Amino acid sequence: MATNNVLDLFSRIEPSKIITKPKLHLLTHLPDDIRRYGPLIGESTESFECYNAVFRSCSVLSNHQAPSRDIAIQLADQEGFKQRTTGGWWPDGSGGWKRSGPGVCGSLERYTALKNNLGWANDTGAPPSLFLLILAVRS
Repeated sequence: MATNNVLDLFSRIEPSKIITKPKLHLLTHLPDDIRRYGPLIGESTESFECYNAVFRSCSVLSNHQAPSRDIAIQLADQEGFKQRTTGGWWPDGSGGWKRSGPGVCGSLERYTALKNNLGWANDTGAPPSLFLLILAVRS
């Protein structure tokens, strides 16, 4: 039912896309595919798409002399930052272990921009809008 509504909207907005975009045709098969194979893979890969934005950001900030090295260093720094802000432990150099205090660990909750920059999107629980669906099909 919802698939038919989306296809009807596409036929009103841009009818040529119905013929030229195979993704639109695949929408008609979704109910059967979900029953047969389970949930859509796109739902589970959403977090990896956020990671692609982080990776792209590291690439843009590279001086392009040794991009792989620059990206590896940037990502390692980010992973260390995540380790510290999420309450992870690390060796202190004297044989013991230490971790960040509650003020540092709570910083991701207070500063959502940090969370977004790390590739951790806020989960609002809201379903994707039709506009986002149309953009996804157009690409």
